[in-house]
Amino acid sequence: MFMQALLSATEVRANFGGFIDDVVRQKPQVVKRNRDVIVALSQGFLKGTLSIYELTIEFDQDEDGRYAGSIEQIPDIVADGATLDELRNELAQHLIEYAKDYYADFSRYYNSTNRQSHANYILRVLLEDDLEAVVNMLHG
Repeated sequence: MFMQALLSATEVRANFGGFIDDVVRQKPQVVKRNRDVIVALSQGFLKGTLSIYELTIEFDQDEDGRYAGSIEQIPDIVADGATLDELRNELAQHLIEYAKDYYADFSRYYNSTNRQSHANYILRVLLEDDLEAVVNMLHG
């Protein structure tokens, strides 16, 4: 279906401003260059599409009253805090750092079988504006 609306790279180059306007104001666009095909999406569209990728925290309270937890979908991210709010903030900060590292070396992380499933969560985190928005992504 998408393939019927393919734009050539030459068409896009000739009218790049119009191409961007169409992507942002109308709909995603599909561009073909030689054998390569890409889909261009607006930030708002991508953010909405990725909104279904919810993150769940799992936690326990230690004998001393501190909370220790991790993110179910990305279990390597662990943290602790004196309160649940502090734990959520710590997890969110670690998640942001991981997202930056993942994106900086995207092909290595994405092509790693135990980290490929993180990609959509990572993109969602990177689309957020601040720590509080990432904290609000954490449920549980």
